[in-house]
Amino acid sequence: MNKLFEHHIARIDRKIELYTKLSSRISGARLTIFMLTLLFAFLASGHLHDLVYSVILIGAVIAFLNLMGRHKKIEQFIEKLGFLKQIKEEQIARLELNWDGIPFRDINRDKYLNHPYAQDLNIIGKRSLFQLMDTSIYEGSSNVLSGLLLNQSREVESIKKRQQLIQELAPLQLFRDKLRVEALFTKSKTGRYEWSMEQMLDWLRLPKKTGFILPLVIMIILSVSNITLGILAMIGKLSSVYVVISFVSYLTALKFTGDKVKGLFDAAFQMEKLLGSFSNILSHVERFKASDDKEISQFLKVYQEEKIKPSVVLKKVRRFSVAASVQKNQVLGPLINLVIPWDLYFSMRLENLKEELEPKITKWLDKFYELEALNSMANFAFLNGDYSFPTFNKDADALFKAEELGHPLIPENQKVANDFEIHSGKDLFLITGSNMAGKSTFLRTVGINLVLAYSGAPANARSLNTGLYRIFTSINVNDSLGDGLSHFYAEVKRLRELLDELNKDEDQPLFFFVDEIYKGTNNKERYAGSAAFLREVAGKNGIGMVSTHDLELADLESEIEALSNWHFVESIADGKMSFEFKLKSGPCPSTNALEIMRMEGLPV
Repeated sequence: MNKLFEHHIARIDRKIELYTKLSSRISGARLTIFMLTLLFAFLASGHLHDLVYSVILIGAVIAFLNLMGRHKKIEQFIEKLGFLKQIKEEQIARLELNWDGIPFRDINRDKYLNHPYAQDLNIIGKRSLFQLMDTSIYEGSSNVLSGLLLNQSREVESIKKRQQLIQELAPLQLFRDKLRVEALFTKSKTGRYEWSMEQMLDWLRLPKKTGFILPLVIMIILSVSNITLGILAMIGKLSSVYVVISFVSYLTALKFTGDKVKGLFDAAFQMEKLLGSFSNILSHVERFKASDDKEISQFLKVYQEEKIKPSVVLKKVRRFSVAASVQKNQVLGPLINLVIPWDLYFSMRLENLKEELEPKITKWLDKFYELEALNSMANFAFLNGDYSFPTFNKDADALFKAEELGHPLIPENQKVANDFEIHSGKDLFLITGSNMAGKSTFLRTVGINLVLAYSGAPANARSLNTGLYRIFTSINVNDSLGDGLSHFYAEVKRLRELLDELNKDEDQPLFFFVDEIYKGTNNKERYAGSAAFLREVAGKNGIGMVSTHDLELADLESEIEALSNWHFVESIADGKMSFEFKLKSGPCPSTNALEIMRMEGLPV
């Protein structure tokens, strides 16, 4: 697939070169027409008939403006080609796990410090599953994606619906790429002081201003009075005193309505600017057609309903913005408002428009953020065509069954896949093995694929069937100097939380992962604590995978019915250590700590 993307990039480069040359030619033609028009304007003035002179001059100006329009479109096209090239380069980086080439959006890791699995399974943060998957341009879309990866709520029908949408979106590379190009282009044109989508929604949700009708009626009456009395005074039918009284009354009323019209232009301008630039994105979605039997057709219906589709509503916003812009004109604005209550009328219209727009824009944005999140997962599915979409509770004999299960954050040339299945009554796994043999990685492999399965994305497996489980991990527990916690005490607190989760009266069982249990304490107490923990969790409403260096714990298999032993081993030949990274049944038959010390020249 790398070759395909490299071919795309080469084609894009050729197009950029071609259109850059065309842009230069048009720019030269614009300059030539401009200079010739100036020369003609000065040299031909007074020497040609006025009509001929005007026609030639107007023709030259039209030609210049036409070239200027074409030049702008070509420059925009070149810019969009640049964004398309960026997307293709990112796709290569995602395939190769070249993290420097994959954009990273920080979604506030501190927020998830106490999350049941976010940190331990590398779901968020740098070099994470989220970074690998996220192709969103807008922060709201990234939040939807992170929510799908971190949400503990499991509903089979919702997951299957997302799977269907992702499967339909995955082959629509052109649709996804164009949507992302439009979003990148739109965002690049957003000025520093322009509203964001969230700011606009906050403004739309402000309490509606009221009390327009009475002052508007009074001012319309006074306006009609001013005009009528003015005409009568001009034709000598009435004293001008009445005109002055009426006009002063109108000005007084105008002054009292100042607060109601304040900020009319700024709000209308910001709204029109933002929605105007966003309209290219919405128009792309609005024009996309899929057959009615497709899930994506139903998903996009919110943009394609005839009476309220974005193009119709946005035209209304533009018309309103043009009318409201009179307020900013320092000459025309005051003149119009001295005659009729223009600003007051359109301020009232703006408040009504806010009430009409807010639910529509909220619905469009929510759906768009969801679409971008789904596109991220569709891109992930497209790049990993050998991954499979999980099934749920399909195998009555197995609680979890995976074939060729791998870790999506390990490069292909280093990845080792394992088959793994869990049956009722044998749902507590004690995994032993030497240092670096693959215990921790395997725990993370099972966990991260469960996260992928529940998000609706494909899993890194030839096949995966699983039940619905809550997930909890105690893998990469860190000490907390700020809270005065040692590593051991931090782990104890984490395991206490795990037990609390396990003891909850929940419909969905807990799938928990514990790596190197109680590694922060001495051998004797570690064994005693670990054995007690395994006895406590066995047979409860959950599935557990616990790794350890303590081979003595393997003897608990004869005591604890639910427990089974599994291990990873290594081989040493010619002073070199090699790892198979294959899961095998039974306790680990060997250790390697002393050999590693010896190989590094330490006394043993």
